[in-house]
Amino acid sequence: MPSQVEELLISHGVKPTPQRVVITQFLVETHSHPTAEEVFDSVVNALPVPLSRATVYNTLNALVQAGVVKEVSTDPGRTRYDANLDRHHHFVDVSTGEIIDVPWDEVLELPKSLRGKFKVHGYQITFFGEIDKGH
Repeated sequence: MPSQVEELLISHGVKPTPQRVVITQFLVETHSHPTAEEVFDSVVNALPVPLSRATVYNTLNALVQAGVVKEVSTDPGRTRYDANLDRHHHFVDVSTGEIIDVPWDEVLELPKSLRGKFKVHGYQITFFGEIDKGH
């Protein structure tokens, strides 16, 4: 019987190879929005045969193309990966680099002033600041 991760991959048309399962499992279980390098460091020894960087990068690209994970850009030149497919925004703690999901409904909708000027296909807001330890 396939695992939940295998079912997730199959439902998106991705063959659940051991490498893809390990990488997807890591992404589903983490909320850290890792870079490809962080994914590699976390899964490199998860299988009896070590994973190559190329396998991790190729798998991440395949997962993005299939809609299993999303790419997140919170800082120039660094792509991060997010398995949370629910509509949401992000908050980046500039002191620690921690990225936190912000529920979609906690942010106001697209301003009406933009609606007449642009054909918006989608949007994501990224907030930058420090986490308020008092809350």
